[in-house]
Amino acid sequence: MKKLLILLIIPFILSGCYDYNELNELAIISGVGIDYEDDEFKVTFEILSTKKEGETSASSSTYNVTASAKTVTEAFAKNGNNMDKVAYYDHIEVIVISEEIAKNHLEEVSEYLIRSSKLRNGFYLTMTKDNSAKDIITATSKEKPIASTFIVSLLENNNDADSASYYVPFTKTIKTMLTDGEDAIISVLKLKDKKEITLSGLAVFNGFKLTNTFNTKDSSLINLLNNFKPKTVFFEKSCKTGKTVISIYESDIKIKPNNDYVLIEGKLNARINEDNCNNNLKEEKTYLKLEKEFTKIITKDLNNLIDKLKLSRSNALSIGKNYYNKYRQNNYFLWLNQDFKYNLNLKINKKGLIFEVKE
Repeated sequence: MKKLLILLIIPFILSGCYDYNELNELAIISGVGIDYEDDEFKVTFEILSTKKEGETSASSSTYNVTASAKTVTEAFAKNGNNMDKVAYYDHIEVIVISEEIAKNHLEEVSEYLIRSSKLRNGFYLTMTKDNSAKDIITATSKEKPIASTFIVSLLENNNDADSASYYVPFTKTIKTMLTDGEDAIISVLKLKDKKEITLSGLAVFNGFKLTNTFNTKDSSLINLLNNFKPKTVFFEKSCKTGKTVISIYESDIKIKPNNDYVLIEGKLNARINEDNCNNNLKEEKTYLKLEKEFTKIITKDLNNLIDKLKLSRSNALSIGKNYYNKYRQNNYFLWLNQDFKYNLNLKINKKGLIFEVKE
């Protein structure tokens, strides 16, 4: 916490505008949770503690205040009645919205966030499906004393785990919501054992309306097809003695819609993570065989995802926008009734062994 305060103080010192006493008069808001309950907006702030070490009230790194009102603007303003300091919004890292907000009130919330002169719009917008936004933004522990900072780390570092997170600045999220043929995507959070913040997939929006949520497996496939920093996307093949698991660590996918079908093509580089199928991994022909088998598995999984996207009429892959860019025709949902074809060049290797097929 000391390091965090030092980082916060440095800009003020360098500018010559603030000393510690002035900093201590600010309520530095790091995260916000927005719910909709009993016909009111409920806004919760996570505020960084700026108490000096040894001061009796400095029992934790953050504290929370909550206020409810009929409008988002009023709820934000009423939170000022619960603070003895001046609200400082420039440090907000993440805003969490509830599922109810995502379904029915996101346009109202977004309008306030965009128009407010107090907020910078570089924060990440996230959603929670099975908990309240207040539950998420107040879920701190000794090991994770600042919920908003932990959420940001979870989003930005998760692509090394299963590539199920998605994060872009709020301004880009809004721009996507307003673009025809392209649906916005945000990460979904949940509480594990009522205290640990985890990722549970992605939420997709058509305009300002939530259309669907996807589990972590489907989310990693969406990120793979969107080329959104996919570093670890898992696929597995079963056998009598167990299974073989590979992970995609590098990819370059292109989605090319036309008037007859949609072509998905590109390169995929993978490594073997687990092999209980007695494959001879010292022979080149083993890798060639696995590449053919896993290409079929990947194609099947992608087809299953496409079917789900068709059911929810979701342009999470920006297929409608790509079609418009190519033909300048507003057939944003032509792909719903089209077949998908694949041309995937999968290469499986392990450290020290990379085999290329000669054409």
